[in-house]
Formats: sequence, structure tokens, C-alpha cells
Amino acid sequence: MTGCRGLVFGGMGQAGQGLVRQVEDGTVLALSREHADLADANAVKATLDKYDPTVVVNAAVFHPVDLCETEFRQSFAINSLGPGVLAAACERRDIRLIHLSTDYVFGGDQQTPYSESDCPCPLSVYARSKLAGEHMVLAASPRNCVVRTSSVYGRAMPGHGIPPFIDRMLQRAISGEATRVVDDQVVSPTYAEDLGAALWALAESDRAGLFHMAGGTAVSWYEVAERVFSFAGRLDLLSRTTTEEFGSAAARPAYSALCSERWNEIGIDPLPGIDDGLERHIAIGHPELNN
Repeated sequence: MTGCRGLVFGGMGQAGQGLVRQVEDGTVLALSREHADLADANAVKATLDKYDPTVVVNAAVFHPVDLCETEFRQSFAINSLGPGVLAAACERRDIRLIHLSTDYVFGGDQQTPYSESDCPCPLSVYARSKLAGEHMVLAASPRNCVVRTSSVYGRAMPGHGIPPFIDRMLQRAISGEATRVVDDQVVSPTYAEDLGAALWALAESDRAGLFHMAGGTAVSWYEVAERVFSFAGRLDLLSRTTTEEFGSAAARPAYSALCSERWNEIGIDPLPGIDDGLERHIAIGHPELNN
């Protein structure tokens, strides 16, 4: 990202690190919550004044979907109000903002991937808080972007965030643990490195508004786990379950795979699917399995 000073809120997580690793010239800074808490308006403003970035990417999120059902104040503080404060502060300083959102804003009542023109229907507190954040960011400036993605997996900094589903499944397979996974929730798993490259391409363009950026394969969580357990040679440990049998505090869409009507506007190819991304991800953490 030549000549563009970038600041990444939530930069220690999977998506944030996927962004930072695309840039090797030191012009992008990853911030943790300790550096700049989105719930603290004064800290947000002070951070922008200190670093004076050209573009800000907000990957910070209060993400535990089930926990959001009871911790709704924190969910809306981080996922809605915080992005609104950040967007307003960026606008006053003539800084462009790219804000990450989620496929969970959709209700799951269709069986084809959702595009930018499809109408959201959030089912959970988490999803409602993220959709509210989208509106706050887009209302603050016509230059801003909201990017919805899905089921991001990658390498976070140690101690930051919950390990991605893929890594948890791989650990269970290696440890020989019998595992049940739901087969009635369909998503678009997205490799953080691919997402990061696409986001910087967007940052360098003059495009604005709402974009979908997600992996190119619509698969159930069971089908994702099936690929992971196959890598480890322990498919015998895996079995299917349903959302109802599994039980969760928060409702999740049965189908939330994403597609985009706007890829051609930024001149990049659609993101690779799960097989391509998964192979690269496992090759880094467990090269002994990738042969």
C-alpha cells in the first residue's frame, strides 16, 4: 500500500493480522484494545491525532455471538457506538474509514449467496449490533466503506481472540477427540490473508459504500470440519449434528454465504474458496499435514 499510512483498530486479531501482513514497509500500524478502546471516545480521537493516518480499517469487534445475548451493552458499545464515534472522528479529520461487518446480518431464508443488494434480517443481538454499526459508518461520510465478510480464519497475535473454528477442529482431530459439528448452517469461510489483500485493494481505490468480501465456497460447518479432519487423517472421529441438537443461546442464520456484485469496481479477482485457503493456512501451522 505505497504511500498510504494505515491504522488498523482490532489489528491483533485474525482479520487485523491478515491486513497487516500484506504490508512490509512499516506504514501500517496494528492497534489492540489496550492501544485504543473503541468504547472510549477520547482514546479514539487521541489515537487518530497521534498517528494522523490516511486510512483507518476497523476490524475491532465484540464477537462471542452467544455472550452478546446477555452482554448487549458491550455488544452495542463495541459493534455500533464505537464505530460511529470512530467514523465521526475520521470524517472531521478527513480520514477514510473501512469498517468490517458480518454475514450474520442476514436471516438465512434463502439458499443462494447474499449480495450487497439483499435485505438484512438480523436474528441475534450480535447481528443487530453489527448492522447498526454499518449504518453509523456509512452515514458519517460518503467516502466510507463497509465490508461484510464471513467466518474469517487466520493467525491472530498470541493471546488475542478465540482460535478460529478451523484451528479448534484441527486440534481436536490431532488429539483424537470425537467431535460433532452442525451440518445445517452454511457460510463462506474466508482466509484472512486473502481478505487483507482485498481490503488494501479497496483502500487504494476510490470506491465507497457497501461491499461483500468472502471466500468463494458456500459450505456447512460440518463440511469445513470434514476437510480439516481429513487433513489429519481422522475423519472417523467426526459426526453430524443439527443446530437444534447442538443448542446455542443466540439464533444463527441457516444460510449466510456471501457473494458480491461489485468485485469489478476494484479490479481484483473474487476470493479463493475453502480448499485453497485451508491448504495454505494448514501449511503454515502444520506443514507435516500438508503433503
